[in-house]
Amino acid sequence: MINKVILAVALCFSPLLVSAENQSFENFIDAQLVVSDISMTEDGMVITYEGNVGKYGLVHATHNMTSTNEESTKGYFTGTVQAINDAGELEKSATLGLWSRSGTMLKVYGFDDDNASRILHIADVDLKGKINKVRVWELD
Repeated sequence: MINKVILAVALCFSPLLVSAENQSFENFIDAQLVVSDISMTEDGMVITYEGNVGKYGLVHATHNMTSTNEESTKGYFTGTVQAINDAGELEKSATLGLWSRSGTMLKVYGFDDDNASRILHIADVDLKGKINKVRVWELD
């Protein structure tokens, strides 16, 4: 199972290697989401976030965090994201990526594959303060 997830993450990152030189990272959205729930699982934890993210509107995201080492300081995640914009349109997408942990802080690197574009997001998540500070780029 872990090999399949690693392969899936590698395949998601591979388009960036091919077109990274043509990608502008100057246009991004900074947002702050609230950690609304943290649940423990046998493999790690499930974290749910919510908040307003610019043009995307109200966003709810769930990350199923799986640890890849005994100390639970790194791993991968899969999950779902849904956004309801100001016009009331709802969009859902799959999300996946990698994470690392230092104390109560997580660093999260992820991709969403929604209908309009693929999205890269990098976040600092404060588990104790229950805040997710995220930067979002549309890749295409």
